[in-house]
Amino acid sequence: MASDLGVRAVLAPTMLLLIGLVYWADLHGVSGLPRGALAGAVLWLLGTVGAWEFAQLLRGGGFAVAKRTLVVATGALLATAFPLGWHQIDHEFYPLVVGTMVLLFPLAVRSLRKEDMRSGLELQGGTLLGFLFVAWPMYLAIGMGLRHLPSLLFVVLVCKGGDIGGYCLGRLLGQRKLIPHVSPGKTVEGAFGSLAASVALAFALRPWLLLPEVPLPVWAVLPVGLLLNFTTQTGDLIESLLKRRCGAKDSSRLLPAHGGVLDLIDSLLFSFCAWFLVLVWLT
Repeated sequence: MASDLGVRAVLAPTMLLLIGLVYWADLHGVSGLPRGALAGAVLWLLGTVGAWEFAQLLRGGGFAVAKRTLVVATGALLATAFPLGWHQIDHEFYPLVVGTMVLLFPLAVRSLRKEDMRSGLELQGGTLLGFLFVAWPMYLAIGMGLRHLPSLLFVVLVCKGGDIGGYCLGRLLGQRKLIPHVSPGKTVEGAFGSLAASVALAFALRPWLLLPEVPLPVWAVLPVGLLLNFTTQTGDLIESLLKRRCGAKDSSRLLPAHGGVLDLIDSLLFSFCAWFLVLVWLT
């Protein structure tokens, strides 16, 4: 446990530094790419690896998932985000609808074969769940960065700050279990600590990262902070449910003391979707 804390103490600041470097390079056009494209490339990599980990996780639990199909479809969907202008919401949602149908239809037709009747529906459901859970939010996150790059950093810091606040307060004061049958380590005290940290960061970061391009009123900061933290904690718990159901501790062993990429981005997935809708509404 002590060694894990030591690794986390080194790895967390390192990841924050990397996020800051990518953001700075993207904001100032150091890469020579359009603003948001460098962050989008990082999100593309994380989303594609996350889809692979999702398939591995469910397969390890005995569920049928079309791993290659899911990974290729996720990579393709995320790639379609780059050429879009991200200022026409109907055009931006086309790839989500088309990509989902292109993914699902061949699996549905395949399930009609006699030899696939036993697992055909499960294969469709497991693969589609991975696409909706990982690919859709990461696609919207790339679009968010291309639409308004500081908004992407705002969501990441508010959500991950909530994660850190919840972890620290839970370790210090946590006694009452939040939802032990899903995640035994999470406490009610930690959940409130996470909530307070997210709301505080939302207030602190609003003038630096949102204004004036994203006119979020002061009165709306509290509900936005609550929304982002609720979706953050929910995403974390949903992935914990998947891991517990599949008998796995982590989605992979890629990151020391953290697990895999899916363990890293799980708390952001629902929050990316929620904030994207708020961003579209405000701008």
